[in-house]
Amino acid sequence: MKCLDCQEDLIEVPTNQGPGLDVCISGHGLWLDVGEVNFFVEDYLSLTRASGDAGGVAVRTETLCPRCGNHMESETVSHTSFLSCDSCHGWWLPHGSLTRLNETYRGAAVPIQLQETELYTQAAMRHSASRDTHRKQPQLNKAGANRQSLWFWTLFFGLALVIGGLIFVAGIGKTTSSAQWIRPPDQALLYLTAGSMGGLGLLIYGWTIHRRKRWIENIPTSTIRSLALGLVEISGRAQPEEGLLSAPFSGLLCVFYSYTVEERLGSEQPARWETLATGTSEQSFFVSDATGRVPVMPQGAELILPDEHTSRSNWLGDLPPTTIAGLNRLGISTEQWMGNHTLRCRESFILPDEQVYVLGTAHEQHDTKKPAENSSGLYIGSSQDHAFIISDRSEKELLSLLQWQVAALGVGGLTLATTCLTLIFTYYVTTVS
Repeated sequence: MKCLDCQEDLIEVPTNQGPGLDVCISGHGLWLDVGEVNFFVEDYLSLTRASGDAGGVAVRTETLCPRCGNHMESETVSHTSFLSCDSCHGWWLPHGSLTRLNETYRGAAVPIQLQETELYTQAAMRHSASRDTHRKQPQLNKAGANRQSLWFWTLFFGLALVIGGLIFVAGIGKTTSSAQWIRPPDQALLYLTAGSMGGLGLLIYGWTIHRRKRWIENIPTSTIRSLALGLVEISGRAQPEEGLLSAPFSGLLCVFYSYTVEERLGSEQPARWETLATGTSEQSFFVSDATGRVPVMPQGAELILPDEHTSRSNWLGDLPPTTIAGLNRLGISTEQWMGNHTLRCRESFILPDEQVYVLGTAHEQHDTKKPAENSSGLYIGSSQDHAFIISDRSEKELLSLLQWQVAALGVGGLTLATTCLTLIFTYYVTTVS
């Protein structure tokens, strides 16, 4: 993107606790994408009300948005003028506007303790360093993370093809030459190949969990009053939207639940379980803190909730009546012609006033029937571009859990892949002289 005044490329200035900001190196102003305003203006709700009510005057201008190319509107709020885009909801703040807005609508300490003048200083320094040391290197933008992910997957499948190709070429060479296999190809070779691929798969899964951990670490926790459109992180107490729900198998009253029903297949060890049904409650619930409350629509969320209640049946015993009633509502029979199924019913739930953590995308709420129920004018739900996590653990507990998972998957995947590849090249690929 380019500065609206000097038409120079904006420099992305990273922050330790939030998104990178696009700043003019000459200090003419800075650009805030949708969802970034609340990181700098604590009382964002009052600011948006002022810009939308009679106190704010919006005038269409001929200036084109540097993000989407649509015409921008000039607004004046509390004697502070700035440009906003009604299409992509980005803001262009001229020099000094961020400071004045933050001073006017500051309700508490802002999440990112960074002065506006420091942004321009850092932008100029980064531009100078980039010009001196990377003249021929293209500037990174916010799509860099996507390109890194693409390169990672390309490298993974490339390594997989190389490993498969080496094994195939070695097999062809040994078959057509007079030399004999050190060990004839057998089923163990297939297992070792699958093990090496499985080890690489564990490394990939560990990398995805590491990215999820980085999301949680880098997004600061917002108060509900200061929520803005985009990726947000909140923590508060769960409250029902319309009424308490009844957990399907235990009957406990809750604001949200998830369930899984599995049937055991065969009698061999270890047991094999087939999933018969899985689902979650669809009713949204509120998360409240000292500044307000916001509805959360849980559809599509990744749930990090412990199994609070597990019921299991076999030919020695029956399920509790409440569990049988829940299975009947799902259309699952507990009986067969020779006794009962071996079923396992698991459910997790969020109780009223239980502390919850939510990382998701804040959207505009278009339902005008219940405006008083939503103090922020937004709701939190899923998005194709960002993670959506609901958990009854604290942020510290989540980070500790994910750290252990990353370490276990990384060490386990590397050990498995290395061991299997070593055995393959030792017993199958090495040629006989």
